[in-house]
Amino acid sequence: MYILINFLGKQYKIFKNLIIIVDKVNLKINSLIILNNIILFKSNRFFIINKNILNRIIIFGRIISHNKFKKINILKFKRRKGYKKKIGFKKSFTKIIIENINLNFFLYNFNNGSKKIRRFF
Repeated sequence: MYILINFLGKQYKIFKNLIIIVDKVNLKINSLIILNNIILFKSNRFFIINKNILNRIIIFGRIISHNKFKKINILKFKRRKGYKKKIGFKKSFTKIIIENINLNFFLYNFNNGSKKIRRFF
């Protein structure tokens, strides 16, 4: 089972206990984050892209750490002029662990034979 989500303009394929690296989020470490912009849900029984059903799935994540990537050196120069300029850049990122994927409401309606959900399969 996996879920595709859209977080800060980028798409991630997630499942439970996965650590994802995203652009820096200005929240404290160990703070809870809810990821609710779901694009797709896939399991061995279901393949769902309907927004009405996907809005009922809730994903909980926790921020583990804030770090920076390795430094990238940028060199600008013009030939035969003696002009050189060296710039360094370190991109910040945040690590998030997916703690829980709440499918209770979705699975309850499907197992009880709700026609409203079953018709999408």
